Amino acid sequence: MHRDEIIRLAMDLGSSIAQSDELLAVRRLQDQLQADETAFGLVMKYQALRMNLENKQRNGLEATPEEQNQLSIVEQQMQNNALIQQVMDAQDKFNNLMHAVYFAMNQSLSGGCGPDGCSSCSGCGM
Repeated sequence: MHRDEIIRLAMDLGSSIAQSDELLAVRRLQDQLQADETAFGLVMKYQALRMNLENKQRNGLEATPEEQNQLSIVEQQMQNNALIQQVMDAQDKFNNLMHAVYFAMNQSLSGGCGPDGCSSCSGCGM
């Protein structure tokens, strides 16, 4: 198989993934998240707190108990937010799809799967 054909197949795979239910759900829910002031505010606050704590660690400093408590509170608020949980669930499903794609490619590269799928394992779901 020529290089150009392999690249074309990769482009086709990318287009198929872009049209997958999993990625469409992630994009739809991310749009909803950005439009939801409460949920988006929680995510932004969480990211700011995490970045602050990571910067402190890089500089050899420890987080104060108050900072750790503040992060825990925001994490709990995020866990209690239905929209944030939907986004995280959708991202997990998309990540599972991508892992299955990578697994299938690795199996094909190593000769572990035939062109009609794998009957010997359930790693990629084929």
